[in-house]
Amino acid sequence: MPSIAQASTATPKPSDQRDDQLAAEAPTLVDLLAAIPHAVDTAMRAALPERYTPETAAQIAAGMIARLAAPAPSLTAAQSTLTADIPLGGWMTAPVESALRDIDDSCSDAENAQLPFLAAKTVVIDYRSQAYGRRTEVWLDYGRTTGSLSPAKARIVLAAMRTFTDQFEAVIAFAEESAVRDFEGDPEIAAADREADDRRIRAITEGRA
Repeated sequence: MPSIAQASTATPKPSDQRDDQLAAEAPTLVDLLAAIPHAVDTAMRAALPERYTPETAAQIAAGMIARLAAPAPSLTAAQSTLTADIPLGGWMTAPVESALRDIDDSCSDAENAQLPFLAAKTVVIDYRSQAYGRRTEVWLDYGRTTGSLSPAKARIVLAAMRTFTDQFEAVIAFAEESAVRDFEGDPEIAAADREADDRRIRAITEGRA
């Protein structure tokens, strides 16, 4: 007569029970996102009381939630495929570009439209690699300037950029508070002021003649 296997009655180890309990009690991403507004509000009251407003804290929290809840970015086939670049003596991918175009005040809108504000791509330099080796870099373009970074250095730059975005958001919030007091000048007073400047300059020029 076939036997019926009995369920195991082995007592779980205490360490296994603790691991299961910790796993069950671990907050989910939804829990963490829900806690961010209160955490940011509390932290800003304590660390930045002179800049704290409920609106500013809410804006910062919203930005953090948006970044954490966003799906992980992915690369297109072109952005993850190395293609030969003969003049370089190596290989490079198509760049990842920001939708925002360049913001250089010294250039026209049309000129800025030709360049992304930020762009990055992977570059492999292996010209005569037996003699000179093989080197992988991340090229980061910011406007008309390019920085060539090792992957490790690129990680450091990425961390700094993430930190800066929070600081930049705080600067924007402070500027928004100041902008409430902005106003347009009086065109007639401005014209009179320019005329006074012109007269002063003419008097100085004539006095030197």
